[in-house]
Amino acid sequence: MRISRSTSPRIGRRGLLLGMSSLSALFCVQTSRAAPSRGGMVHQKFMSVSSLLVPHKLNETIGIRTADAMIATVPDFPEHLEQLASFIEAKKPADVEELMEALPDVSLKNAAQSIIESWYTGAVQGASTISVISYEEALMFKVTSDVMTIPSYAISGPNGWTADAPPLSQLPIF
Repeated sequence: MRISRSTSPRIGRRGLLLGMSSLSALFCVQTSRAAPSRGGMVHQKFMSVSSLLVPHKLNETIGIRTADAMIATVPDFPEHLEQLASFIEAKKPADVEELMEALPDVSLKNAAQSIIESWYTGAVQGASTISVISYEEALMFKVTSDVMTIPSYAISGPNGWTADAPPLSQLPIF
């Protein structure tokens, strides 16, 4: 009696692993090509204006998300951002105090104030909505991080469940 082999193709473990790794590498390359560019003119202007308004090291990813949220929720924000960037380029103020005193228009002062507010609160407030951009990276928590943890239900701050629990102190013996 002769055993016949199936004519359907068989995939071995090596072939399967090689194929899966090739597909995952291809997916990673395609995803990185499809990712939005991190250097749009609006984002660059927003980060440039923000660097004068907020004298801290600013996270570019949060800046991009904040700029996008402000464009989506704040009326006339792109025009105000353009005017602020042009004014800063022309007058070259030394710091935010000098800029705020020199701004000729109340709407530009309000736009500058809303940019500062968004960095410190981690949220963008529109006419009827608030978009939370970042809680943990909000500057209001960064400036006090040396003396206080970020308010959270976890003892050690946001994502505290991933940290080791603080050790118990020596219990008294009665």
